Amino acid sequence: MKKFLFTLLALMACTFTYADIVKLNGLYYSLGSTTATLVADQSSDKSVYSALTSVTIPASVTWNNYTYPVTTIGASAFQNCTNLQSATLSASIKTIGTSAFESCSNLQTVNIPSSVTAINTDAFYYCSKLGSIDLPEGLLTIGERAFYHCNLTNITVPSTVTKVDNSAFKENPTTTVIWKPVTCSVGSDDKAPFYSTNSQITSFTFGLNVELVPSYICKNMSKLDTIVLPPSVNRLGQNAFMYCTSLKSINLPVTQKTLPVGIFEGCTALESIELPATLTTISTDVFYGCTKLANVSLHEGLTTIGARAFFNCKLTDITIPSTVTSIGSGAFKGNPTVSVTWLPATCSTGTDDSAPFYSTSSKITSFTFGDSVQIIPAYLCKNMTLLETVVLPPTVTSIGQQAFMYCTNLKAMEFPKGIKTVATSVLEGCTALQSVVIPSTVTTINQDAFYGCSGLQEIHNYAFTPQTITERAVYNVNKHTCLLYVPIDYIDLYRTKTVWCDFDNIIGVATDLQFEDQIVQVTYLKQDSTLHYMEAQNWSIPHAPRIDGFTFLKWQVLPSDLTDGIILQAVYTADHPTDIESLSLSEGAGEASKLIRQGNVYILRDDALFTLTGQRVK
Repeated sequence: MKKFLFTLLALMACTFTYADIVKLNGLYYSLGSTTATLVADQSSDKSVYSALTSVTIPASVTWNNYTYPVTTIGASAFQNCTNLQSATLSASIKTIGTSAFESCSNLQTVNIPSSVTAINTDAFYYCSKLGSIDLPEGLLTIGERAFYHCNLTNITVPSTVTKVDNSAFKENPTTTVIWKPVTCSVGSDDKAPFYSTNSQITSFTFGLNVELVPSYICKNMSKLDTIVLPPSVNRLGQNAFMYCTSLKSINLPVTQKTLPVGIFEGCTALESIELPATLTTISTDVFYGCTKLANVSLHEGLTTIGARAFFNCKLTDITIPSTVTSIGSGAFKGNPTVSVTWLPATCSTGTDDSAPFYSTSSKITSFTFGDSVQIIPAYLCKNMTLLETVVLPPTVTSIGQQAFMYCTNLKAMEFPKGIKTVATSVLEGCTALQSVVIPSTVTTINQDAFYGCSGLQEIHNYAFTPQTITERAVYNVNKHTCLLYVPIDYIDLYRTKTVWCDFDNIIGVATDLQFEDQIVQVTYLKQDSTLHYMEAQNWSIPHAPRIDGFTFLKWQVLPSDLTDGIILQAVYTADHPTDIESLSLSEGAGEASKLIRQGNVYILRDDALFTLTGQRVK
């Protein structure tokens, strides 16, 4: 029994010694099973390390005839060793522990061997005289505040690094950075690796194999004027170059598909930028506050423009590609824009004062809609007080509410034939508006549609059935002087319909005919009772009257007893043949006759408008 207890105590003693902290050559080590960790001063008054001005950490130590590789500098090993000026690390070190050299305020030089893979949190925190550091390839992680408030002017981050934690190089007087990691996660916003409220960085170079530009990586680098991105870059992080207020130019990778949130926000010196043809998305706030950005070309293929993407820039001419389907709130707000070309067939936009081009002092004088536009978004041209003319293509089928509200210089509006509804307040407050043309396809006119259009002189409403409207729809329109043109066959319906009946001047026109001229005359060549159209040198073709829903085909000569002239008949084909029956009239009804034969409509008038006379030619 005594022998057993003796053996057990001996084993316990050996185990205690095996894990014990030992002092060798003036330094303390914690011995593991196969490796050693250099640890903090274990003396009672901490005087052993505090007197050190330099230290060399060996590759290995020997204890009880066993050699232990020194692989780690332990947590707080030399913390507050204010006399320490230099440290030499052997090639066996893999980890520099948390706060290992923290507040070594006189440390000026330290080598990081290629064996090191991790520099932990606060490792060199407040080493305020550490003016240079060579970080080796093979390094993987740099901990939070690892080099916070050092004196590093030039920093190269190796390609092998995959993580740089919060504020790793914050508050250094750095002027030059070379960034080589292929992909790397970093601290965000004001915890980005190089963030400073008074950044001195003037050069930031991305290595040739970089694929990811991390979020916030260059934020607030107010002295950085040029950035060159290698073609290997395929991802850009949000706010990466935010508030780089000296940045004048940057090349974007030609394969880039997305510009992330706020990437160039507040770059007040940026004057122009070439966007890649592959770009599909410009996210929120991308160029927010780029007050000198005067020239940007948006390419076909772009689909999304985020909220405030170009807020408060300097763009005077803007073309929205046909492929764009979404524009966020206030995307182009605050620009001195004078000309807009709008090409999207359909596109969702911000509303009211968040519409893409909204301004309380709009400078836009020209707004052009492309030939394929189908839907004009609500509020799109609201408050464009200098806009005088708008031409809507025939492809338009819908116009959103308040689309042209307060366009106080707009003179005329002709709604396309595909429109079925005149939206709420679509022309409200257009005080200079003189003429409105409403096609026969319109069945609904919403409240406030023409509210406050006090200058309106004529309304051409070609609907066969008068729309039901409220007084607010034409509030402040002078019904005593404004001329209301309606289909002649339906004039009595308008004279009895609420609100429409209040117009003093309701004028009938022949079933939606709009005549280009009051009287059309033509000279002709008549020889031997035969009309020689092709030979006639003095033949003048009259203007064809426009008929809503039909396309003019030809003029044809009608049999006539006239000796000094001929009678022409205008022939039309229906745009929608199924609608023909609803337009049929009995022959000879009223002033005009409509003959419907084999899908064609023949318009014949028996007055001077289409009884064309001319002089006899010898």
